[in-house]
Amino acid sequence: MKYPINGYSTMLFDCDGVVLDSNKVKTEAFYQAALPYGEPAAQAMVEHHVANGGVSRYKKFAYFLEQIVPSEFGPDIESLLDKYARRVREGLLNCAIAPGLQKLRDCTPNARWLIVSGGDQAELRDVFAQRGIADWFDGGVFGSPDTKETIIEREIEIGLINLPALFWVTANMTTR
Repeated sequence: MKYPINGYSTMLFDCDGVVLDSNKVKTEAFYQAALPYGEPAAQAMVEHHVANGGVSRYKKFAYFLEQIVPSEFGPDIESLLDKYARRVREGLLNCAIAPGLQKLRDCTPNARWLIVSGGDQAELRDVFAQRGIADWFDGGVFGSPDTKETIIEREIEIGLINLPALFWVTANMTTR
């Protein structure tokens, strides 16, 4: 299937499941981070993660501690975030890059490319640089703590995102 891509001034990309094959990486990291609370809690964390794709890890772990395991003793939010981040970083450095992405970049030399993700911004910038793909995203790599909506609104307002624009997102999340 061919897509009419040359008419867009800006192309925005979600990261997980679009640029990097990382949905399973993130799901497994949520499960492993929550596992000290037991398998049922870890599975509940995964279900919450899948149901709330694109929401930052900070909000997901806060929900986990407040709603899923509010009276349980275990790791605090900083420990959960640290364990999660270590697993995710390793996974992002090793998962597949979307096939054809370099070709798409070559076919759209006049379009500005941006990453707009729910993932941690600093982590994404570092991973993209290490993987040698940061330069493809000449408009920048953006993520949490800002929401996708905040990022898009801000970047339209300052003129980094020009219309017409196309936002590539994944429609489903593979959990395991």
